[in-house]
Amino acid sequence: APAEPDVRGVADEPTLRPYALLWLAEHDGADPEDAHEVLTRREATWLWVDTAAAVADHGEAPLLVRHLEAAVQFTVPALLDEVRAVGHPRTVQVLVALAAAHPDPALAKAVRRAAFQVHTGGS
Repeated sequence: APAEPDVRGVADEPTLRPYALLWLAEHDGADPEDAHEVLTRREATWLWVDTAAAVADHGEAPLLVRHLEAAVQFTVPALLDEVRAVGHPRTVQVLVALAAAHPDPALAKAVRRAAFQVHTGGS
């Protein structure tokens, strides 16, 4: 692909690295479901928030709820811990949208609590 040298050139930049690695892996024939093989857990969590933000921007509440299943974390509490720590600028918006969309009241409450903790800088 003509863009490959440029993409490889940004693969060492922390903010672009996960996107570049995924692009390169996909263009080498890797399955996007195997992202965990090329990304660190933190990068995968960042991309999870980034993707969730795009989904939330389009008002796709059911898709946002299903997006939980795409997380590398095995439990929602583990996901919330890592999402709170990753530092993505859209974390609060994603968590608020997810809490509003989720049909399980207990899970929605935990997600709202995580959003509040990120918003207030708490843990």
